[in-house]
Amino acid sequence: MSIFRDLKNSTEFQALIETSARLGSNPLQVQGAGGNTSLESDGAMWVKASGTWLADAQAKEIFVPIHSTRMMDALCSGDPKAGNVLNFTEQSENASGLRASIETSVHSAIPAKVVLHTHCVATIAAAVRSDAESFIAGKLDLESTTFIPYVKPGNDLSHAIRKALTPKTNILVLGNHGLVACGETVAEAEARLLAASRALEPETATPERQPADGFAAELAAFGWEPVPYGLTQAIAFDDWLLSLADGATLYPDHLVFLGPGAYVARLDESIETAIGSATNRQFPLRLVVMPGKGVATPQGSSASQLALARAFGDVLTRVERDVAVNRLTEAQEAELLDWDAEKLRQALDKSRATA
Repeated sequence: MSIFRDLKNSTEFQALIETSARLGSNPLQVQGAGGNTSLESDGAMWVKASGTWLADAQAKEIFVPIHSTRMMDALCSGDPKAGNVLNFTEQSENASGLRASIETSVHSAIPAKVVLHTHCVATIAAAVRSDAESFIAGKLDLESTTFIPYVKPGNDLSHAIRKALTPKTNILVLGNHGLVACGETVAEAEARLLAASRALEPETATPERQPADGFAAELAAFGWEPVPYGLTQAIAFDDWLLSLADGATLYPDHLVFLGPGAYVARLDESIETAIGSATNRQFPLRLVVMPGKGVATPQGSSASQLALARAFGDVLTRVERDVAVNRLTEAQEAELLDWDAEKLRQALDKSRATA
């Protein structure tokens, strides 16, 4: 029996499946196909596949076998093969034919048996702050926590992590991105991840709101509808939240599934004009905010798109009022929108919606 099958048949792999499903079913940790988890032993790693949902871990095959040590050696030596995860996939054990997550190199860079990466909304709300590093230092243990300023996910992030890791690191906060926890067991890593999430959760909560009367009927004429989440609707009724919504992208998955940012209408702007302004552009926006009325998205949005529409409210309502935030630059947005790995995730999301 191969090392990959031994690992897959272990009790720790079963624990990984259960934890992955649990995290993936929690929208405050994972939205849609976001997040990824892995289990490694002696250079063999099972890691979540691109475009799959952690929430499906108990019902579907979502993990891919990877030669993690070989991948890390290639990354460290500058080998061009490191740019393609297929070069390190053990195809004889990959009966599903899935392609490993775009974050596989990140998992390979961390010398721990278990790595859990989520897009925890409380963490993102902290990680978009301009003072994120000092803010997080006041919330989490300094010795075991490492902050990584935003870099493009994948190999670029892997290199940044490898340079910043210390022997005591077991929590990483990724600027404008999310949370990583690692450990020698799945239970240990999950406990660390949840503890960090709790520590970063704000003490006060924003109340949910409902869209204004008649908003749904107005939108229906143009094939749009209110976002079905109260915290996202709250954005339209709060000046601070409107200012956060009105700007460039705050974190990658929003960009990938909803477009670069959101369109915040002028007070005197009609719904028809606002929707036209949001959609008649190279990269259409799937969120339109009408101040005093509500937040809208196109009818027929995919489950991932709706999950990210919910996350928009979950994240923004957790950002401390009146703090400065870092946004992705136009160049950073462009490199993600033109990235084949993200185009694959978009394609997989569309195929999942029609399956």
